[in-house]
Amino acid sequence: MAPSSETKQYDALLSLTLANYRPTLMDEISTGTPFFFLLKKSDAWISVPNLGERVEVPLMYEMGTADFYSGYDTLDVTPMEGITKAFWDWRQMAVPITISRMEERKNSGELAKVGLLKSKVKQATLGIQDLFNKALLQGNGPNSATAITTAFTSTTNGAVGFDPLPLLVKYDPTSSTSIGNINQSTYTWWANQLKNSSSTTYAGFLKEMSSLWNLCSQGAGGGPSLILADRLVYELYEAAQWAKYQNPNYRIADFPFENLNFHGKPMTWDQHVPDVANGTVTSIPVSASGSMWMLNTQFFAMYYDGETNFMTTPFIVPENQDAKTAHILFYGAATVSNRRKQGVMGSVDTTIAS
Repeated sequence: MAPSSETKQYDALLSLTLANYRPTLMDEISTGTPFFFLLKKSDAWISVPNLGERVEVPLMYEMGTADFYSGYDTLDVTPMEGITKAFWDWRQMAVPITISRMEERKNSGELAKVGLLKSKVKQATLGIQDLFNKALLQGNGPNSATAITTAFTSTTNGAVGFDPLPLLVKYDPTSSTSIGNINQSTYTWWANQLKNSSSTTYAGFLKEMSSLWNLCSQGAGGGPSLILADRLVYELYEAAQWAKYQNPNYRIADFPFENLNFHGKPMTWDQHVPDVANGTVTSIPVSASGSMWMLNTQFFAMYYDGETNFMTTPFIVPENQDAKTAHILFYGAATVSNRRKQGVMGSVDTTIAS
């Protein structure tokens, strides 16, 4: 068989394998972290068929003005206010899958070719999964240690990523900051909840957690569905539970991450949770400045382009390289629609011992 025909067959095999692997790829990436797992589970992983210039998220910040009436009383016909929109820009991600001709020749059998491709795809999957998580939890912190509220910025081309969680649920909810094109200082209904920890005992820490939980639970929409902390805060809560009950309440069930129970909802930890009080990712976690978020995931959403949801491009051979490269592409935007239902706690002293 001529080399050109072999190459075409090989490319067809690679493309078919990538196409068949795509559902697994999407599942592995979108369920690889606790936050994204709950977004997908709560149907907040939303496909957009027509991209548009930006993602538009409708917000309701006032309730209708209901009233009683009697008999022939005149009914109020005043048009209702209290509905607006938040806007988020689309963000684009890509990860390459590159196979050299030498690798092709060393894996020339059909099964070997598929195995090589699966290894390359797994490598790409882990890379995009890691960037997803870091960009969401640390913003541009990996590039500039004090930039956790700024979107991740590529050091290669200057492109920016999703709005990070430290911005969507901000440690300073009164600062003049625009989230979704709405200034939280100007419109106080758009501010999230905050608890600046000052406890020195297990009991005080648990009371602060309950206080933040209750603040996030006020009004329609229920309470938080996930508590996301750094490792030391998670261990502090576990120790406080041991001290009080001698048996921490674990909730594994359908939440596939190590977790504890708080008000019947999972509390878990992530190595990329930053120090929100100091606005830094340096030396995480800092023993005297732990962090946690209490999140109501029904008011978060990851919107994605239905045509570019971890799609794979054809393999292309560059002019100056003895290799071929395909890319996995994703267009999306991380959004929040009710910040009053979200909370953050910082400055947690994780050295508390009683």
